[in-house]
Amino acid sequence: MLKPYRVLDLTDHRGAMCTSILGSLGAEVILIEGPDGRGRDHRETGPDGTSLSWWNLRRGAQSCVINDRNELIELVAGADALIESPDPGLGLSYDELRAVNPGLVHTTVTPFGSTGPKAGWAASDLTIAASACSAAITGDADRAPLRITAPQSWLHAGSHAAVGTSLALRQRDRSGYGQHVDISAQQAMMQTAFPGIIHAPNQYPSARRTSGGILLLNFHLQFVYPAADGYVSITLLFGDTIGRFTARLMEWVHEAGCCGDELAALDWIDFGMRLFTDPDSAPGQLEETKAAITRLTSTRTRAELFAEAQRRELLLAPVYAPAELTGVEHFNERGYWDAVTDPAWGSVITPGDWCKASRTPLRSLGTPPDLGAHTAATKAKPRSALLDAAEKLRDGGGDPSSPRPLEGIKVLDTTWVYAGPFTTRVLADFGATVIKVEGPARFDAARGSGGGLRGDMGPDASIQYGTLNAGKLGVTIDLNTAEGRDVLCDLAEWADIYVESYTPGTLDDWGIGYETLSARNPGLILLSTSLMGQTGPLATFAGFGNLAGAITGYYEMTGWPDRAPAGPFLAYTDYVTPQYMVPLLLAALDARDADPQGRGQHLDFAQAEAAVHFLATEVLEHTVNGVAATRSGNADAFSSPHAMYPCDQGDASPDNPIEPPEAWIAVVCETEHQWESLCEVLSRDGQPVPAELAGLDAAGRVARNADIDAAIAAWAAGRTPAEAEAVLQAAGVPAHASQNSLGCFADPQLIHRGHWMDVEHPVYDRMIVEAPRLQLAGTPHAVTRSGPSLGEHNDRILRDILGYDDDRVVELAVAGAIG
Repeated sequence: MLKPYRVLDLTDHRGAMCTSILGSLGAEVILIEGPDGRGRDHRETGPDGTSLSWWNLRRGAQSCVINDRNELIELVAGADALIESPDPGLGLSYDELRAVNPGLVHTTVTPFGSTGPKAGWAASDLTIAASACSAAITGDADRAPLRITAPQSWLHAGSHAAVGTSLALRQRDRSGYGQHVDISAQQAMMQTAFPGIIHAPNQYPSARRTSGGILLLNFHLQFVYPAADGYVSITLLFGDTIGRFTARLMEWVHEAGCCGDELAALDWIDFGMRLFTDPDSAPGQLEETKAAITRLTSTRTRAELFAEAQRRELLLAPVYAPAELTGVEHFNERGYWDAVTDPAWGSVITPGDWCKASRTPLRSLGTPPDLGAHTAATKAKPRSALLDAAEKLRDGGGDPSSPRPLEGIKVLDTTWVYAGPFTTRVLADFGATVIKVEGPARFDAARGSGGGLRGDMGPDASIQYGTLNAGKLGVTIDLNTAEGRDVLCDLAEWADIYVESYTPGTLDDWGIGYETLSARNPGLILLSTSLMGQTGPLATFAGFGNLAGAITGYYEMTGWPDRAPAGPFLAYTDYVTPQYMVPLLLAALDARDADPQGRGQHLDFAQAEAAVHFLATEVLEHTVNGVAATRSGNADAFSSPHAMYPCDQGDASPDNPIEPPEAWIAVVCETEHQWESLCEVLSRDGQPVPAELAGLDAAGRVARNADIDAAIAAWAAGRTPAEAEAVLQAAGVPAHASQNSLGCFADPQLIHRGHWMDVEHPVYDRMIVEAPRLQLAGTPHAVTRSGPSLGEHNDRILRDILGYDDDRVVELAVAGAIG
């Protein structure tokens, strides 16, 4: 699907997801290694000592061993892109690389970005989660901020690097010039805290953590419930969109004899508002509701609950462990899993294609390369043929700063809430014209939640909607009318890309499926995104990213081992999948450009299938080693110390009931040198680590975690997070204060990188939105306004873009097709 770009890969686990995604789409990935390899024995390993993570992320790559910088420079001269993560050993500055190859895209993946006050800070998965608000709002309120046990921060960073590299390559193919793509793992991981991360910048209370659900101010909305053989996740929410699902759930609870008539008969659409307007009875009824649901779920198996939930169309999903995923019927019927024969491991079942494309399928990856297997062939290759075209553009006067990568691309967007809008927001940020379609009465559910500007919870004041849809045009069309569907067809004829997230089959039921739309616009790229894909037994399973997070293993992997799963914050798979969809769409544009007839295609994108790739190591633990991975709090099987420690709160006020003060520091030692440095810091401060602990290696420290944690906790208790952070970073020890939304808003590194953008708002003049989580040096993003008010651009879209005259607009209004 992707043009045959040649990508030099100088990453380790901290950036490898980038080249894994690009390789799946068709890039030629050349893994640059030293004589001893890099990362082949990282963390969990298979029978021959090869890292499970390395094996998965390096599938389909070529291995080229080099010995010095001169050999690297020779390869750079013929490559389209170079991706590197910290300390590759042969790193070159972008200026040096550009001198060798002006068309090269150079992507760097670092903890906090290439410049700024934290650019040189030591970091690990846990400390990045602490810096990114993710840990602060994950887990139990009475325990430390929490990470997902399966390391995620670097996977997010790598996936955003795939987005940035794809954008820069597309821009290079228009201007002839490469550029530097700067990825901050902190900013990448902050996406997993949305919308909580954007609250404090807009004067809304910061989100707080609560196990197995979310907090609506002080009301715990429980999402995780016990089953007879494990747990299930239920989206217990209210309002116009979700209240009807809750009503059907309570009908079942009542039929099963688990609640009385009065509770079952409550108005579940208005119940969320009653929590604030009826404090004498509604909070108690919420607790009764959760108890009644628990009585129902605890007496039935996950399979029984899921089957009945499907029949009744409820927002309920089983909490699966990664080890259970290969037995899920839906994945098997869709042919999701790859069966790969490895010389040392035998037949291996591993996550497979994360998209089903109608014309240009993803590349079959096979096994990873032996060390140096392609050295001679790689060094003998002529330079990438795509560089010739770039050179001609430069010779013809190409401008390295113009156009932005997606200028001139037209996008139709009928997605809602998070995953789809995140995707189309990136397209808008980098030049595409995006038209967001909503119903006049049934608009995007993001408008009714996620915090309100100045206390206004109306549809035009949603903080999360304004951020997700910044830079887009908005139109309201009633697609339940034939006339409204005609307008949608006209927009699809205008568009290059159409992204939709309806229940699979909806467009076909309306008579405007892909075959119909492509007949009018053969070049149309239709991306259909849903939780489980367009086919299979669970194709019509409706729900949000929290339910996909339960099905795909994230709930099982998040929490404390002595408690029920805590679950990641809110809709976790919605935070993973946009970084697959953006490169996918850019690759589909490549395929259309290369097709003699200029044909587009239909892309069947299942969020669950893409999200499982972020748990591939845990799946391989089962299929290769027979081990069932599960949650372990903040503990790590390979590093100690590896925890959050309570600190002195300093001047923090204890009197704020909405944002009670918290003071935690994440501290990790991944190397012996870091451990020695930490021991020196504690000894210098008069709290030396006992001698029997100070001399331990990593395995010995993991075995003595409790004693090590006690020693560090005693030291941290006498310092504020800022004080502890400063002294540990000065010693080269990965450490970071746990930051909530307020802390991130004040973070000097994020301010330096321009992460918080003050833009126009259609109702309240200004609001703060987040910048994209990547920086392009040559063609930066442009974000000037927040999301549109409801129907804000109706006239512009109908008249100026579609060319409707007054009579047509009046006809549509009379038919009720526009709002």
